[in-house]
Amino acid sequence: MKNKLKRIAASVLTLALLAVPVLAAAEPVGSRSLNVADGTVYTYSTQAVTSDSGKQTNLHENIFTYKKEAQVRPVVAFGSTLYGTSPMNKTIKTLEEQGYSMVAGINGSFFDRATGIPYGIVVTNSILRSGGSANAVGFLADGSALIGDPTVAVTLDYGADAPLVLNYNKAMTEQNGVLLYSQDYDTRTKNTIEGYHVIVRPVGSRAAELRLGQSLTVEVVGMVEDTKSCSIPEDGFLLAVANDTAYKSALAALRGMVMGQQMTLQVTCASGWENVTSAAGGGDMLVENGQVCTDFTLDSAKKMAARTAIGVTNDGSLILYTCDEAGNSDGLTLAQLAERMLALGCRTALNLDGGGSTAAGVTYPGYASGATANVPSDGKLRECANFIFLVRQKQDAGAASKLYLYPFGGYALPGAKLTMTIKAADSSYMAAAVPTSVTFGGTNVTQTSGSTVTVEPGARGAATVTAAAGSLRASATFEIPAAPTSITIKQEGKNTPLTALHIAGGSKTDLTATAWYYGNQVYSADESFEWAVTGEIGEIDGSGVFTAAKTGTDLTGTITASYGETSFSLKVTVGSSQPFADTKGHWAESYITDLYYAGTLQGSTKDGKLYYRPDASMTRQEFIVAMMRYLGTDLSAYQTVSLPFADSSSIADWAKSAMQAAYSLGYLTGSKTNGQLLAKPGATISRQEAMTILSRTKDFPEADLNTLAAFSDSGKIADWAKTALAQMAQQKIISGSKGKLNPTGKVTRAEVAKMLYMLSEL
Repeated sequence: MKNKLKRIAASVLTLALLAVPVLAAAEPVGSRSLNVADGTVYTYSTQAVTSDSGKQTNLHENIFTYKKEAQVRPVVAFGSTLYGTSPMNKTIKTLEEQGYSMVAGINGSFFDRATGIPYGIVVTNSILRSGGSANAVGFLADGSALIGDPTVAVTLDYGADAPLVLNYNKAMTEQNGVLLYSQDYDTRTKNTIEGYHVIVRPVGSRAAELRLGQSLTVEVVGMVEDTKSCSIPEDGFLLAVANDTAYKSALAALRGMVMGQQMTLQVTCASGWENVTSAAGGGDMLVENGQVCTDFTLDSAKKMAARTAIGVTNDGSLILYTCDEAGNSDGLTLAQLAERMLALGCRTALNLDGGGSTAAGVTYPGYASGATANVPSDGKLRECANFIFLVRQKQDAGAASKLYLYPFGGYALPGAKLTMTIKAADSSYMAAAVPTSVTFGGTNVTQTSGSTVTVEPGARGAATVTAAAGSLRASATFEIPAAPTSITIKQEGKNTPLTALHIAGGSKTDLTATAWYYGNQVYSADESFEWAVTGEIGEIDGSGVFTAAKTGTDLTGTITASYGETSFSLKVTVGSSQPFADTKGHWAESYITDLYYAGTLQGSTKDGKLYYRPDASMTRQEFIVAMMRYLGTDLSAYQTVSLPFADSSSIADWAKSAMQAAYSLGYLTGSKTNGQLLAKPGATISRQEAMTILSRTKDFPEADLNTLAAFSDSGKIADWAKTALAQMAQQKIISGSKGKLNPTGKVTRAEVAKMLYMLSEL
């Protein structure tokens, strides 16, 4: 009997129900919280939101509430340089190298996607790393925060009547005047237009760094003319201005500087900001003086999107907030975000970069490393300009003083098997050794084996799992919804929910049902549901295994999975063992038929018959759609992904979500033509292109390029495709024909069927 644990996102794994303020026109579904430090609480919240138009949507939130404490403080961090972006996990490693460990974190500043340069200021370790005029959040040494306009200005007094206003560590344009660079930017300026450059170094023993509210005397030590990407000195700064700048007097000022000339760099800021140790620029103010703001400049202000925000409450607590626009959460408009931050108690709040940049990370107590708490809009975490973290000093763990169960909460149905993981932490929440003797118990659960428990049949309300080791205790509570909000059905081993099922007569199909509660996946077993069949299509057992009736003609009916008053009915067609009119006797017949009934391949109908066209070529978008069906990817999770291709508008509606998923997962990269990145969705795909894309879906062993020598036309293989084709040949997914691979030839629909089938057999 099949009783499979339904996986659920880590962000849903939480503990006790809380009363959290909610949006207007929103109904709190539930929120569950966990202390990740003495003064830091992680809350996962679900809201059922009704829009002005009456549309019902779900909202999933990750909220970190921080109260000042000695062991944990907020910091801003970025990668090794300002130029370029970094993923959250790499930035965390940089912090770890500095002796810190992450408690929690969110993404920070808006930034230029082409360069990774943040738009606002950046301060780390009390040093100004980048200037800017945007609103910002700054942190003091004691953990308190400032939010507002820091009015940071970097100027150069070079002996003229008025100082030069400098843009600090920004990309050069013809419109942004004089630039100042340090090696926080990078080792070179990497600009795309030519400029005039003046090299300066601090006078005396001062370090080449700027601090808010302070000045620094520098001396001219060199000049570089007519250069796009100029070296930045390690022990100094670089002044730069575009040759074709709109500010001709500024260019003249730099050209007039002479060797040995001493000048003063001055950094001014609003009162109080000179004391910040970390800061990051943001966007629009959301809440000021306890009142929501309504004047937003961001072009997506009225769009429901994933959002990131930060706020300070009346008691000085810091709120780090994210909400998702992915999967089963619909995001917020900026106006709704402002209302939400006010409802969370913020007297001041700032919008940070959102959409695909939105990221939330947390280190669950007992674990040595962090985990992603949110569901990214792009399907994976985006590399960002910087992040805001709550950190503590790394230290060796002491004896276990706290016990934790994971998953530490969520939703479950009777019959669900919950395999629990036990973790321990010391008094500072550092991962500690787990006691050797742990006993499990709880209410409405029965211990199955070891750390696995089963929610008892007929259980209502909630199921609680408990663990004990000596004097240490832990518990995890799973709410049992009386009525899930929806149910989906998939084939066992596949990820994509079915909308219809077409199978061969006499075949067996293992189906699995999943319950959802306001967008949260519910732990369940197939036996948690009642299964029923309508029509003469076959029979289904209590585990979701469907046996189709034997037939030579099409039969139609439904398979229904239900729990309580919630149900889902799947339209089912049971047909002959040979669905296509044009594949009988074809060398790929068995591959095509098997993949058709697996839901991977489809055909077209003409004169009442179904045709596959096995020897026809495939377009790139047709191939991507078939591949994503084979992979079983849930395409709905990628519908908000922004495609970078210049010809994205040419992608057919029926292929768009598959192309978005393939791009987001790294399978589809496009190709450069005349300086443009193109997807070429309607172009015929070649054999080497198809095999290269397919190879990216598997973690193959290292390729032996000598494998290609067995094919007489291996010299025609493009350099970028050699590794992929060698891997595919080594795995016997491709074998060629008459000693040739024909890499540049058009791949046929039959060949695609074989490739996908052979991949599925690995």
